[in-house]
Amino acid sequence: MNKITVARVSGYDAAITRAANADVHVIGAEGELDERAVTALGDEIVGLACAGKQNIVLDLSAVFHLDYRAVRLLAARAAFLRQGGGDLKLCGLSNYLKAIVRASGLWDRFDIHEDVESAASAFAFDRLLE
Repeated sequence: MNKITVARVSGYDAAITRAANADVHVIGAEGELDERAVTALGDEIVGLACAGKQNIVLDLSAVFHLDYRAVRLLAARAAFLRQGGGDLKLCGLSNYLKAIVRASGLWDRFDIHEDVESAASAFAFDRLLE
């Protein structure tokens, strides 16, 4: 069973609560995510990956706007994690956020789930397929 680490991100300030040997890390974002906020979030993702924490769920259920220009930054972080054997799974996207990701042309670069539980479970399913 996966242990889950949760972080809440408000704007570009991130606070990570780490669980020992956690397999899946959940980062929860809130409010509006512009390029600056997503850049800081991406830096946190890279930091986690460099520490060996490469299975990350980004919970966007409390986000009311995502700058379409920032979607490419998230796609780059997802690709970075995949190169190291991990992934960035998105969850909790409102229909509005889904439309933004689709409009960016990068929808197919993400593994998108309805909620944190299904996104975290997808990591276990991915391991079964390996």
